Amino acid sequence: MAGHTRAVAFITGADGFIGTELVKVLVTRGHQVFGLAPSVAAAQRVRRAGAVPVMGDLLVPGKWQDEAAADWVFHLPPHAGCRPWRIGKCAPSITRARLLMDAHLLDAVAAGATRRVVYVSSTSCYGATGPHPVTEDEPRRPSAWGRCLTPALDRLDGHVVAGLPIVTAFPGLVYGNASWFRERVIEPVMAGRRVLQFGKTGPWVSPIHVHDCARALVYLAEHGEAGGRYFLVNSAPIRMHEFVDTFARLANRPLRVRRLPALAARLVVGSCVADDVQADAVFSNIRLRGIGFRFRYPTLDHGLQQILGALHE
Repeated sequence: MAGHTRAVAFITGADGFIGTELVKVLVTRGHQVFGLAPSVAAAQRVRRAGAVPVMGDLLVPGKWQDEAAADWVFHLPPHAGCRPWRIGKCAPSITRARLLMDAHLLDAVAAGATRRVVYVSSTSCYGATGPHPVTEDEPRRPSAWGRCLTPALDRLDGHVVAGLPIVTAFPGLVYGNASWFRERVIEPVMAGRRVLQFGKTGPWVSPIHVHDCARALVYLAEHGEAGGRYFLVNSAPIRMHEFVDTFARLANRPLRVRRLPALAARLVVGSCVADDVQADAVFSNIRLRGIGFRFRYPTLDHGLQQILGALHE
């Protein structure tokens, strides 16, 4: 494995959309990977991805914390199980849960020889940006969802000052053959069903293919600056509706759209989530590119062609 040092990696959220792809990237590169699994079903997903499952729950301290003291720790804390339209009422409990999950993990690795902790947060902590890219140094104006997460994000500074080598990653809108993209784009387009859209064009967003997102997280473990923050996004922002328009075009499928007024989003997903999905969220990747990262799928067309190729295999 020329050019790479074999590492032991520990991943929270290893059974999720990004987590399973991260496991695959690490295993392919010859690293030994352990993934935290809160249930038997989660453990099966972790094992299928190629990692060794470690049973445990971030909310509950336990033996899993002994495994967490690895060379590389990737923290992809799961989202709280709260209905979108109830986020406003759930906000205090979401914040408390995130702080608790972080404390159980970071306290467990603080005394070890961990070389890098890659902490995955959310661009919602920066809030609406307007149509022009912002950098990581932009003042944060978090959305309703972002306000649930910023107390934990702010607490990271204390861990960095105490010597914990934390790199914070902010993935953009991650797409791939799973999760929201499969449910809202792939399946309806391929089945000829109508795709639900709010408004005429949707907001500007910064996408990233899930494989590039996973590769970038590993790159940050290798090359990210401790205490640094990095947006993980492609260089070219897109309109939200370009996801389905481009996928239908590349798949050579007719596009059937059910278009609702933008204001209807508040009735369907709640006001807090509607603010997130309707606001421009455009971020610069100049800092990530500046440390040498190169994208395998630099444009939406490249990424969607990979997804279509995988569907036909």
